[in-house]
Amino acid sequence: TAVRLAQHGLKVLVLEAKSTIGGGTRTQELTEPGFLHDICAAVIPTTAGSPYLSSLNLEDYGLEFIHPETPYAHPLDNGEAAVAWRSLDKTAENLGVDGNAYRKLYHHFSDNWDALSEDLFGTLRIPKHPLLMARFGWYGALSAKFLGNALFEHPHSKALLACCAVHSIMPLNNAFSASFGLVLASSAHAVGWPIAKGGT
Repeated sequence: TAVRLAQHGLKVLVLEAKSTIGGGTRTQELTEPGFLHDICAAVIPTTAGSPYLSSLNLEDYGLEFIHPETPYAHPLDNGEAAVAWRSLDKTAENLGVDGNAYRKLYHHFSDNWDALSEDLFGTLRIPKHPLLMARFGWYGALSAKFLGNALFEHPHSKALLACCAVHSIMPLNNAFSASFGLVLASSAHAVGWPIAKGGT
């Protein structure tokens, strides 16, 4: 809001209640001198995937993104790890029997990320892309647990959905928890999960 007001010529003063600025997007030395830790936000996928934030040309102010080839992974109890690659196809290839189901679930959203993010991250209004949003709503209204069990057999596929959906801060059997998983996983394949070089 402050940025938008300043863009429209208003004088804005932003006050920070804490002793360090940034809230969940800050970097501090927590353990050893010179060893930096990102607080709350090690990766910032919604920054790279937001039409509005992308329009701010933050790179002009020093923001440089590092894009890992593997945006995220999730450890399993058996010692294995479920790995999401930036490439949707490469991720699907590594999911065995679930490869086609994984690709089918995410390709509409990752291939059409600009349209999806415009409707998801914009102001509340009639969607500009109603068919895409209807598809998203069909899956996103479900619980992540139900969606994962309905579509996938392999524990890696279920884990890749669940570890993103858990960011909803809801139990994974709650309705709409799948929507968080769909957004974060789709963004990983569309724009990646970038890391801010030097810290957030």
